[in-house]
Amino acid sequence: MAKSKKKKHKIAVRMCAGCFCKFDRRKVLQTLADAFADSCVFEYSYDAEEEKKYDLVLRISGCDSECAKPSELIDELIIDHNNWENAVEVFAEKTGW
Repeated sequence: MAKSKKKKHKIAVRMCAGCFCKFDRRKVLQTLADAFADSCVFEYSYDAEEEKKYDLVLRISGCDSECAKPSELIDELIIDHNNWENAVEVFAEKTGW
């Protein structure tokens, strides 16, 4: 009997424009992708029409302007300049994954 593949959570990723140069958005995303490789798939998505195919919208923001578009349809999590150093713990606490 073949093993069934465990379904991974699909995460829509939206990043800010990167004005705050001391905040490495891509490094934060890579850290999360590595930490949750067994349970999540992270994909860039800025299309609100496609949100329904995702389990969560992850917004990565470097400052208070929060230029990454918020979700109007599904749960979202914001990793920003206030909590990025604990991104893995914040993500795990919010999602339980």
